This record gives sequence, C-alpha cells and structure tokens, in this order.
Amino acid sequence: MRKLLGLFLVVLLALSLVSTLAVAEEEIVFGYISPGPDTWYLRAEEGFKWACEKLGVECISVNSNRDSNTEYSNIEYLINEGVAGIGTLSFNESGVVSCATMTQEAGIGCVVIDACGAVIKAGVDHTASVDFDWAAMGETYANYMAETYPGENYVILTGTFDSVACQVINESMQAKSEELGQNKCVDLRAGEYNPNVAADVAEDLVNADLDFSIIFVMNEDMAAAVITRLEDMGVLDQYHVIAQNGSPVGVSYFGHGLDFTTATSPGWEGAIAAFALYDGLYNGAEINKAVMCPFVAVTEENKEDPYTVIPWEPNDEVFTELTIEYFPEYAEYLQ
Repeated sequence: MRKLLGLFLVVLLALSLVSTLAVAEEEIVFGYISPGPDTWYLRAEEGFKWACEKLGVECISVNSNRDSNTEYSNIEYLINEGVAGIGTLSFNESGVVSCATMTQEAGIGCVVIDACGAVIKAGVDHTASVDFDWAAMGETYANYMAETYPGENYVILTGTFDSVACQVINESMQAKSEELGQNKCVDLRAGEYNPNVAADVAEDLVNADLDFSIIFVMNEDMAAAVITRLEDMGVLDQYHVIAQNGSPVGVSYFGHGLDFTTATSPGWEGAIAAFALYDGLYNGAEINKAVMCPFVAVTEENKEDPYTVIPWEPNDEVFTELTIEYFPEYAEYLQ
C-alpha cells in the first residue's frame, strides 16, 4: 500500500512539474493600458512591469492619453498582438467595462485597476478587479475633519468628474460628514489632475464668497501647487490642506501646509494587478475576484515608515514583504 502511495505521489509530482514547466517554457505576454501621463499612472505601470519581471512575463504597454478612441484602439491592438491578458487602468467607467467585454469575447484575461467594482456591477466576467477601498477612504477624511476641525467647512478639489475613484471618495466623504454633522462641503470642483489648474481653482475658491477653511485635494501633486499658491497669496495659515496618495511629494509637505493624507501606492497596486492576472490565468484562481489593497492614514508621526507610506516606485524589499503579508497566495511568484 505504501509503495502504491509513493508511486502515486511521484506521478503527481511529475505531472505538477510538467505543468509548471509548460507554463514556464511558454512565451507569456501581458498587455498594460495606462490612461494618461500622470505620475500615479506611470508608477502603476512600473509596478505592473516589476511584477511581470518576477513572473518571467513579457509586458507590452500602451498609453491612452485620456482619449476614449485611443483607449479602444489600444484594447484592440493588444488583443491582436495575442497577449494572454490585459491589465487596464482607465480614466472612466466605460473604459474598463469595454476592456473587460472585449477581452471576454477574445477569450483572454483582464484585470481592471481602480474601477471601484464597475465591471463587477456591469456583470462582465473578468479575471479580477484590483482596488483600494475608496469609500472607506472618503469616510476616513470625514472622520479626520470632524475630530480635528469640528465646525469648519470644507471644499473638495477633486481630480476629474469622470473618474470613478474620485466619484466614490467625494460621495463617501460628503455622506459621512453630513452624518457626523461637524463639517459641511460648500463646493466641489475639478483640478483635472493638473497642478496649475488646481492652483487656479484654489485661488478662485479663496476669492469666492464662501465660508470654508479646509481644502481637500485629490492628489498631492495638485496639493503641492495649491499650498504654494496659498503661500504666494499670503493666506496659507488660514487654511488646512488635506490630500490623498502618500506620494514622495506629498510627504515632503508635512509641516509646510499639508496636515493629513492617506498612503496608497500605485506601484504596489500595479504589481498586485499583474500577480492577480497571472493567478487567474495559470493558478486556477476564481474569476471576477475583488482584490483590495490596504491604505493607511498618514501623519507627521508615521510619514517616514516605508511599510506605512509604501513607496510609489518598485522597491524589491518592501513590495515583496508586503505582498507576502497581505497576499500570501502570491508569495510563490516572488521566490
């Protein structure tokens, strides 16, 4: 009986090795679609490519430059190139749904990033949705304002109105602040993820007949420009600026205009997206999987900790340790 069991285990191991070698010997190519030239998008792409290198997978990347027609053409191009799967971070909801639909029809994998469950809600089968908990993040800002600046009103300087992540944060923040009853949102405008535009919008808001002292800015590149503009206007000390991302730029502004932010590493998120794509295609992971990356509230006290304020650019040590900690199912890809 033991001999039969031993023989069975040997055969099973041999089959496993054959299967592994077959995947290893196959030339696997992933596609990646970036929505524009912003720093966040660039770092997410770098993270995706970092993970592809760990996986031994080739990556073809394209950029849609915030144009829907270009985005559609990019999806077609990658499908025609014969990629095994596509990772996409779109600038709007229709972009990720289109990619998931087209890849499903082509019979290849698809991981959508920062889509806030849009593809899952649309009922389109895809490999995975990789996100941060944007709704919880919006509530985090509302809680911080209520605890730190009770009775003070705020404005939202969002990224773009068509970004699903921006929509979710804005709505969640406003709903929670209404529930808490401590802070009121008196205006909502878009900075277009452009620091110069954001600074101009902030100046307009300051000059408008509005009662507010808190400015929420959707990313820290814009927040840095807003802080500089407020300083040039001689009114920085009259406002509290809070932001989002935990970028190297943002962290450097603590103690110089920035009061609070949350750390969300696009580089690590991009890496997790590549691992999720591979896991679904070659390791039998369930489809339509929702994969949530953690975010952390950042203050002056923890701003220097790389395991809290996770680097945006690929960092072998940090990315590897955090992936093993939060996503142990992907640990084998990092050996």
